Amino acid sequence: MSKMSEEKIIKMIKRMVYVDEIETQSLAIGSVMEIGDVHRAAPFSRILAVQKEGGVESDVYDFDDYSIFSMKSSPPLPPVQVESFHYHHRPIQIDQVRVLGVSTAGTFQVGGVDHVDALNYTKHFRDLQDEEQ
Repeated sequence: MSKMSEEKIIKMIKRMVYVDEIETQSLAIGSVMEIGDVHRAAPFSRILAVQKEGGVESDVYDFDDYSIFSMKSSPPLPPVQVESFHYHHRPIQIDQVRVLGVSTAGTFQVGGVDHVDALNYTKHFRDLQDEEQ
């Protein structure tokens, strides 16, 4: 293992996390719940949401039929400077957290993260019946 790889691993091992209680009601659609420090979080989702008039049938919809799913994401924005406190040698202690929901490539985390690369592609449309007169 190279010296640079060893240094990166050492930086990733940061703190202990002690959590008494986390109540999460919903975690869905490519979302992540993490406890502890991580180097990178990359939640991802592709959603094809169809609201069809007249009920659900056995129609098949394919991601390849919609150009949004083949689009490349834009380059990442420059890092945002956030005022924060660093306690690298102290554990994270949490008494109680209540989360109603995390969805659509979202992240809920107790701890630190170096990089977040969240990506979501959603195509939502209605399939309406022709009006009969």
